Amino acid sequence: MGVAVAADRREDARGAPGPWWSASTIGPRRHQADACAGFHGRGRLAVAVADGVGDSAAAALAARAAADHAVRVAALDGRADLAVLAARDVLLAAGPVIAGDAALSVALGPAPGSVHAPWSLAWVGDCRAWSWDGRALHPLTHEHTVAAEMRAAGVAVAPGLEHVLTTSVRTVRGATEVGLTAVPAPVSLVLASDGVHRGLDPVRLAGLVAHVPAAALARTLVDTARAAGSHDNATALVVDSRAVAPAVPAPRRP
Repeated sequence: MGVAVAADRREDARGAPGPWWSASTIGPRRHQADACAGFHGRGRLAVAVADGVGDSAAAALAARAAADHAVRVAALDGRADLAVLAARDVLLAAGPVIAGDAALSVALGPAPGSVHAPWSLAWVGDCRAWSWDGRALHPLTHEHTVAAEMRAAGVAVAPGLEHVLTTSVRTVRGATEVGLTAVPAPVSLVLASDGVHRGLDPVRLAGLVAHVPAAALARTLVDTARAAGSHDNATALVVDSRAVAPAVPAPRRP
């Protein structure tokens, strides 16, 4: 009975003050170990999706702490990669209070006045992100998993290895292990946990991004992944980056 209720539970959030939307569902799991967050500071918007490792209260707490701390550090310090390392430091400093681990992706918008500057994206683990330029969907991340490493080496992959992380928030040793990329002038950004991206093939995903309005896209991605048979927590976050383009400061009168 408890599992059936949990499977139907869903959450929607609207970021404030930035134009971002998120949706989550717990699926058939006992715990909602996905988390997402957004923060607007010093004129910059940062958003994040985290996916706790395992189905436990510890995983859920680690994901929430990582996402919440990462967006604040990213926006205030202006570095998405350092935000991932700051999330690591929070988990390690908390000791047994936060014993879990998580995958994490963080996207950071341009600084005020930097009209043509790119977004930056940093990640560890198997959360994924894409940019939409109005015509095509572009993958921005590669997974830090045993399966991904084996596949890149041309080795046959056992299905269970898709979920075994090689780098995570708790285990990342330094900035060189953090995935980092620049995203020039996206129309929108999509971040998702593996409960979404493993349930949607690239063609289906691109079709949804192309035809569903940004405000409804996160919920549509989560619901479509569930309908496709996802048995994991599923979370998606969508940013309409055109609406958060930093304003050029108005000239002052002498």
